[in-house]
Amino acid sequence: MIRCSDVMCGSEQGQFRGNSESVGWKGSSGTIKMHPARSIRRAEWFEGSLRLLCEQDGATEVFALDGFKDSDFEPLWKYIEQACGVYLKKHRPQAAVEEADFDSAMGGIEDAADRVDEASKGSVQKKAKEADLMKKVEVLRDGLDQAVSGDKQALSRVFAANGCERIGRLRLVVDTVQLEIYHTDPRWKHLLSKCATIEAVLKELGTFRLWRPVEGHSSSLLKRAAIVRELRHRHGEEEVNTTDPTHPTPVPPPELPRKMPEVPILPKVSQLDADLPSQDQASASVQPHPEPEPVSHDIVKEDVPPKANEAKEACRSSRTPSESADEEAERSERVRRMLYLYPTSVMEGWVWKRSRFLKMWRRRWMVLLPGQLVTLKTRGQHAPTEVIPAGSVYRVYNAEAEVQQARCFCVGIRERNYYMVCDNESQQRSWIEAIEQTLCKKNRA
Repeated sequence: MIRCSDVMCGSEQGQFRGNSESVGWKGSSGTIKMHPARSIRRAEWFEGSLRLLCEQDGATEVFALDGFKDSDFEPLWKYIEQACGVYLKKHRPQAAVEEADFDSAMGGIEDAADRVDEASKGSVQKKAKEADLMKKVEVLRDGLDQAVSGDKQALSRVFAANGCERIGRLRLVVDTVQLEIYHTDPRWKHLLSKCATIEAVLKELGTFRLWRPVEGHSSSLLKRAAIVRELRHRHGEEEVNTTDPTHPTPVPPPELPRKMPEVPILPKVSQLDADLPSQDQASASVQPHPEPEPVSHDIVKEDVPPKANEAKEACRSSRTPSESADEEAERSERVRRMLYLYPTSVMEGWVWKRSRFLKMWRRRWMVLLPGQLVTLKTRGQHAPTEVIPAGSVYRVYNAEAEVQQARCFCVGIRERNYYMVCDNESQQRSWIEAIEQTLCKKNRA
């Protein structure tokens, strides 16, 4: 049994009550509103406001209550989970990054990075300068951490301004500063992750531009970094900031996770009732994160004399359609196998995997072997992060509606469910079919 006083329903104040069978509210004038506990389908909380989506006899209704205290959330969460079998989702206010705050913090980082590069290698001064840089990195990292969890459009307005100058300055610093001691520091790695996340959001919204310092820019580091990047580009090298899944340090996904990436039921207290979705909309899938660029499987053609090319074309034209198709399939299979790490693997490739406890999406190289399914942090790593043995899988299915993520599938075992998101629908279907045929109990019986 739970009771909360001074709760508003409409314009009237009253008391909220709930037991194992029903949930309701009684107003000061005697008005009573009540719903069966098991009719609750969704429950969401935002700064003292509670919304319950109730379904009974085919009809749906939103039970709207306001005026709860912050201390009411914990008992409400436990009650709704136990009596209604529903998880109470708590929405946080969306954070917005301030341009002036970022510019101030970024200026300090640029100056500190300049001092790091000016210090002699292996000296005590360089270590001290790096420690000073990490203090400034920590401040900027915390600000970006809040910004990326907020509204994407607000994030774009800040970082897409002036040709993406702000994120461009940050990218040039993190790509070129010469760290000796603190290059593996968690604060530095976290900043790299946030930088990649912001770029991914801008690319998703179509506002990303590669920024270069203009003439007269005050930072010598940025000028030098721009020259280094230009030289790499001219020599045909990859950009440091690549989303190619074969790169040694692939760009991580936006950290999604403590709240659903959908438009919430409770975006603003003033718009709670206006923005409530219908029952069908509640199960609609949402784009989980920006898609990484697909791996290019094109074979580099060698220089061949014109006569040799003509001979090849004549030979190719004399073949039957079935022979050409077989050769093309064989060629594609050879290319595919060249990208694999294990000679006995059934299928390999990059996916986004949801972590078990934090529910964060992380980029993983997944390998399907005849006896197990494993995931690796990087393509060349040997120690797996997850191992799913053959015979333990009882179900592999499309889980887009279940976790509100496009191109998601689930590998279910008795202990838990593993959720993975593919780069395209073709990969999603291939993984589902391959895992089901290789590891499922019913297919191995």
